[in-house]
Amino acid sequence: MNMNAITSKPLNYQNHTLLIVDDNPNNIGVIVDYLGTYGFEMVVAKNGEMGLKRAKAAQPDLILLDVLMPGIDGFETCRRLKADEKTGDIPVIFMTALDSSEDKIKGFEAGGVDYVTKPIQHEEVLARITTHLRIRDLTLHLNAKVEELTQTRQELVQSEKMASLGRLVAGFAHELNTPLGVAIGSASALQVEAKKINGLMAQEEVDVDKLLSAVDTIDQGADLTLSNLERAANLVTSFKRTAVDQTSDEMRSFQVHEVINDTINTLHNRFKKTDIEISVACPKDVKVKSLPGALEQIFTNLLINSLIHGFNEGQNAGSINIAAQLDENSLHLKYSDNGKGIAAENLAKIFEPFFTTHRAHGGSGLGMYICYNIVTTQLQGTISCESVLGEGVVFKIDYPCRL
Repeated sequence: MNMNAITSKPLNYQNHTLLIVDDNPNNIGVIVDYLGTYGFEMVVAKNGEMGLKRAKAAQPDLILLDVLMPGIDGFETCRRLKADEKTGDIPVIFMTALDSSEDKIKGFEAGGVDYVTKPIQHEEVLARITTHLRIRDLTLHLNAKVEELTQTRQELVQSEKMASLGRLVAGFAHELNTPLGVAIGSASALQVEAKKINGLMAQEEVDVDKLLSAVDTIDQGADLTLSNLERAANLVTSFKRTAVDQTSDEMRSFQVHEVINDTINTLHNRFKKTDIEISVACPKDVKVKSLPGALEQIFTNLLINSLIHGFNEGQNAGSINIAAQLDENSLHLKYSDNGKGIAAENLAKIFEPFFTTHRAHGGSGLGMYICYNIVTTQLQGTISCESVLGEGVVFKIDYPCRL
């Protein structure tokens, strides 16, 4: 339902509850009789203390509150209503014979939304009640929409997390197969050479040259096996670290260059057959306490965006540069590529959800939107983009982090 539909639709008074707080029974009787004809459900209280209790129990949609009452007056009653989270959002209209500017200002400062003077004009009261009930309904509708959008955003972020983890697992499995395959092949060759040596040693006369050749082959094979097993072990370590980071929202201390390199490693399979060079300028002593998984998601989306959009699915050659530096308690990141760039008319839209120029090829338009929300919401920072068509892009990201 849109806002115009809400404001143009007749207000159903029967769906609304009013609380009337006044120490004069005659005033209450007159107001109740008049408003009752419109179908309002009404609750009454004869003083401020009773009004506070009735407001908590009945949770009315609006309160008509007299100012001059014994005990706590209307201004103090309103202040207490606004200080309580259970009643703080209920609109309050003051009713009083006090009509000076100072008294009206005092009422608004106490938290009132409107002010009617006695003697009460019934039509005026109904008009003001109707206006503020519409505003309340609009506010509730907006809050529901904000909550819905927030939930949708969280679902999108979670979906992107799972998609990123899926890419990570697929890339890890592919990358791990290479060193393990080499190590297995080398180990098999070592077994052949070992049998060859056994055969040579079983002969009455040992051919020294063949023996030395076999030993040399074993030595080289052992080096090859060890280096590939070491590479596989490093991949496993990187995978474990990245997988934990991307499935956890816990803050931890980490080396920024390590997270950047882990991200690049997970995407190695996507870039290895391209002529795209990735360089990182980040001092190894830059250590922060923040959300490494969020940083990995940001760089994953930026790198994939460059690959697909900047370099035409990796068909074009180019370079990507990532720089990071720590300034007091803020991390400054600069990501740039020299790809195709972004047209001026599209630059202002890149952080909008579902905006993409690649939809015909399966683009969802969520990558940059996810980046924007991670930076601004999770990391409480800022992200901006500069681009000239044909000259590439520059993303600047700044966010606070603890040392």
